[in-house]
Amino acid sequence: MDINKLISVIVPVYNVEEYLEECLDSIQKQTYSNIEVILVNDGSTDNSKEICERYCRQDNRFKLINQENKGLSEARNVGVRVSMGEYIFFVDSDDVIKTDILETLLPLMTEDVDIVGCNHSSQKEDLTIQTNPNIVFQGNSSEALSNCLNYRVVKHVAWSKLYRRNIVEVVPFLKGLLYEDVYTGVANLKFIRNIVIIDTIGYYYRIRPNSIVRQKYSKKNLDIFKVCDSLLEEFSNNEALPFIGRFTFIQIIEHLLYHKIKPQHPYYKIYQNHIEKYANYAKQSPDVLRSSKILRLYLKYPKYFSRYIFILYFKYISIVNRFKKIIRRYS
Repeated sequence: MDINKLISVIVPVYNVEEYLEECLDSIQKQTYSNIEVILVNDGSTDNSKEICERYCRQDNRFKLINQENKGLSEARNVGVRVSMGEYIFFVDSDDVIKTDILETLLPLMTEDVDIVGCNHSSQKEDLTIQTNPNIVFQGNSSEALSNCLNYRVVKHVAWSKLYRRNIVEVVPFLKGLLYEDVYTGVANLKFIRNIVIIDTIGYYYRIRPNSIVRQKYSKKNLDIFKVCDSLLEEFSNNEALPFIGRFTFIQIIEHLLYHKIKPQHPYYKIYQNHIEKYANYAKQSPDVLRSSKILRLYLKYPKYFSRYIFILYFKYISIVNRFKKIIRRYS
């Protein structure tokens, strides 16, 4: 592995003037200096463009692409197309990365590894924690898929990972859709040879109330069904299909919960239909049935599930997880 390889850091930018400088500073100060930073201004109407232009004047590693507003997915795709690096790293423009994270990840990108990822946190101060990186997961395509679809170490987010270029190119982000990571972050695992995940917290994910997916519910939120359907289509001839079915089944339940989609909601029936659809894919595998209590609950009580049981189930899980955290803290 040549540690002098160029890394393309791709930053989609849209109306983030309040956070953009902090994001770009964290990239500019990377201890691994052989980088290009592709800023894709996706039709910002605030001062984001001017901030990007200033960084481009100050540092010739920064390059600005301006386009009409086409959404996060297409901004990332454009960034990939114009980039020159052998490796790709995505950063959302309101987030911050640890100053040595690229230098930490790159040596783990050996000849048969296509993705190297780190941990992330929604607490900025966690970036200051100094630890020696420990590998918490290392596996091939099928092992990575299993880990991701069981909600373990391998996450389906685009950021906090260093990619070999061809992996990003073979699975572009779905154009014009929200929740694009749900598809891309799982589908690209189908094409990798190996992936490595370390426990170092190298990425600060900022949670803000006015972000795209946290805005007031609209018809655009129904993109989640298109994304999940695309994922099922991608794996239609793959032995992992029932596991994809369970994954999409849980995604829709969590989406319904998060947005408080109650029976009187105009789109409630659409959620019901898709929950049934994804459960039918999932139940094709005895292994999936054995491993998923919530799926078995749904199949046993489909008429009552969305109204009552899943709410109680997730409240139970939340209480258990809180109890576990308390035990760990005082043990």
